[in-house]
Amino acid sequence: MEDEIVVAELERGPEQKIVVRRTNFRGREYLDIRNFFLSSSGEWLPTKKGIAIPWELREELIEALRGAEEK
Repeated sequence: MEDEIVVAELERGPEQKIVVRRTNFRGREYLDIRNFFLSSSGEWLPTKKGIAIPWELREELIEALRGAEEK
């Protein structure tokens, strides 16, 4: 598997977005949800604001999001 697969990009404004990625770090897979910002050089860079969830917990996250939608 590649080190990173971008799953989705959610626009937060002209200079911010949330990027959902499937990543691999030190031999483990993660679902990474992170804020990115547009640098002065025009490059999208990640911020520290985000979370990396172990890939094996993704179904639990999906269920939690469905539960939040129902409430």
